[in-house]
Amino acid sequence: MTTTFDEATTAAIAAFAELDFEKAVQAMRAEADYDHERDQWISHYIDEHGGGADDAEYDALHAQAQATPEYAQFVDAVRREILDYFGVADDQLDWVIQLRNDDTDELWVEVNGRRNVLRTGEVRGDL
Repeated sequence: MTTTFDEATTAAIAAFAELDFEKAVQAMRAEADYDHERDQWISHYIDEHGGGADDAEYDALHAQAQATPEYAQFVDAVRREILDYFGVADDQLDWVIQLRNDDTDELWVEVNGRRNVLRTGEVRGDL
Protein backbone atom coordinates (compact mmCIF):
# COMPACT_ATOMS: atom_id res chain seq x y z
CA MET A 1 0.00 0.00 0.00
CA THR A 2 1.36 3.40 -0.98
CA THR A 3 0.54 6.44 1.12
CA THR A 4 -0.23 9.65 -0.72
CA PHE A 5 1.13 12.84 0.81
CA ASP A 6 0.14 16.40 -0.01
CA GLU A 7 2.35 18.45 -2.31
CA ALA A 8 4.23 20.27 0.45
CA THR A 9 4.99 17.05 2.33
CA THR A 10 6.06 15.27 -0.85
CA ALA A 11 8.46 18.13 -1.62
CA ALA A 12 9.81 18.08 1.95
CA ILE A 13 10.34 14.30 1.77
CA ALA A 14 12.27 14.63 -1.48
CA ALA A 15 14.44 17.51 -0.28
CA PHE A 16 15.10 16.04 3.16
CA ALA A 17 16.03 12.67 1.63
CA GLU A 18 18.92 14.34 -0.20
CA LEU A 19 20.55 15.70 2.94
CA ASP A 20 23.60 13.82 4.11
CA PHE A 21 23.06 11.91 7.33
CA GLU A 22 24.69 14.42 9.68
CA LYS A 23 22.85 17.40 8.19
CA ALA A 24 19.55 15.49 8.37
CA VAL A 25 20.09 14.69 12.03
CA GLN A 26 21.05 18.29 12.78
CA ALA A 27 17.91 19.54 11.00
CA MET A 28 15.80 17.16 13.09
CA ARG A 29 17.49 18.31 16.30
CA ALA A 30 16.95 21.93 15.29
CA GLU A 31 13.25 21.26 14.70
CA ALA A 32 12.92 19.54 18.09
CA ASP A 33 14.49 22.52 19.87
CA TYR A 34 12.45 24.99 17.85
CA ASP A 35 9.23 23.15 18.66
CA HIS A 36 10.16 22.93 22.35
CA GLU A 37 10.96 26.65 22.59
CA ARG A 38 7.69 27.60 20.87
CA ASP A 39 5.69 25.27 23.15
CA GLN A 40 7.32 26.76 26.24
CA TRP A 41 6.54 30.31 25.12
CA ILE A 42 2.91 29.46 24.37
CA SER A 43 2.50 27.58 27.67
CA HIS A 44 3.88 30.54 29.57
CA TYR A 45 1.48 32.87 27.72
CA ILE A 46 -1.48 30.60 28.53
CA ASP A 47 -0.48 30.43 32.21
CA GLU A 48 -0.24 34.22 32.36
CA HIS A 49 -3.68 34.64 30.80
CA GLY A 50 -5.79 32.34 32.91
CA GLY A 51 -4.52 28.89 32.12
CA GLY A 52 -7.34 27.64 29.93
CA ALA A 53 -9.74 26.03 32.40
CA ASP A 54 -11.33 23.90 29.67
CA ASP A 55 -10.29 22.67 26.22
CA ALA A 56 -12.06 25.45 24.34
CA GLU A 57 -10.51 28.18 26.48
CA TYR A 58 -7.08 26.55 26.22
CA ASP A 59 -7.39 26.29 22.42
CA ALA A 60 -8.48 29.94 22.22
CA LEU A 61 -5.52 31.08 24.33
CA HIS A 62 -3.18 28.90 22.26
CA ALA A 63 -4.36 30.60 19.06
CA GLN A 64 -4.32 34.03 20.71
CA ALA A 65 -0.71 33.51 21.83
CA GLN A 66 0.39 32.76 18.28
CA ALA A 67 -1.29 35.90 16.98
CA THR A 68 0.65 38.30 19.20
CA PRO A 69 3.49 40.49 17.94
CA GLU A 70 5.58 39.23 20.86
CA TYR A 71 5.22 35.66 19.61
CA ALA A 72 6.29 36.67 16.11
CA GLN A 73 9.36 38.44 17.52
CA PHE A 74 10.18 35.49 19.75
CA VAL A 75 9.84 32.96 16.93
CA ASP A 76 12.03 35.04 14.63
CA ALA A 77 14.77 35.39 17.25
CA VAL A 78 14.71 31.77 18.43
CA ARG A 79 14.65 30.51 14.85
CA ARG A 80 17.78 32.51 13.94
CA GLU A 81 19.54 31.30 17.08
CA ILE A 82 18.65 27.65 16.43
CA LEU A 83 19.62 27.79 12.75
CA ASP A 84 22.99 29.21 13.72
CA TYR A 85 23.54 26.78 16.59
CA PHE A 86 22.72 23.66 14.57
CA GLY A 87 24.27 24.91 11.33
CA VAL A 88 21.20 24.27 9.20
CA ALA A 89 19.54 26.43 6.58
CA ASP A 90 16.09 27.96 6.84
CA ASP A 91 14.64 25.61 4.24
CA GLN A 92 16.15 22.55 5.93
CA LEU A 93 14.36 23.43 9.17
CA ASP A 94 11.16 24.06 7.21
CA TRP A 95 11.37 20.61 5.61
CA VAL A 96 11.49 18.91 9.00
CA ILE A 97 8.68 21.11 10.32
CA GLN A 98 6.61 19.99 7.33
CA LEU A 99 7.49 16.34 7.98
CA ARG A 100 6.49 16.71 11.63
CA ASN A 101 3.10 18.02 10.52
CA ASP A 102 2.41 14.51 9.18
CA ASP A 103 4.77 12.52 11.46
CA THR A 104 3.31 9.08 10.80
CA ASP A 105 5.06 5.76 10.54
CA GLU A 106 4.16 5.74 6.84
CA LEU A 107 5.87 9.09 6.33
CA TRP A 108 9.13 7.90 7.90
CA VAL A 109 9.01 4.69 5.87
CA GLU A 110 8.77 6.87 2.75
CA VAL A 111 11.55 9.21 3.95
CA ASN A 112 13.90 6.34 4.75
CA GLY A 113 13.00 4.49 1.55
CA ARG A 114 14.14 7.51 -0.42
CA ARG A 115 17.18 8.01 1.79
CA ASN A 116 18.16 4.36 1.18
CA VAL A 117 17.85 4.78 -2.59
CA LEU A 118 20.02 7.91 -2.39
CA ARG A 119 22.40 6.22 0.09
CA THR A 120 22.09 9.14 2.52
CA GLY A 121 21.35 6.89 5.52
CA GLU A 122 18.18 6.14 7.42
CA VAL A 123 17.10 8.46 10.18
CA ARG A 124 14.80 7.82 13.10
CA GLY A 125 11.61 9.84 13.01
CA ASP A 126 11.45 10.01 16.80
CA LEU A 127 14.39 12.27 17.54
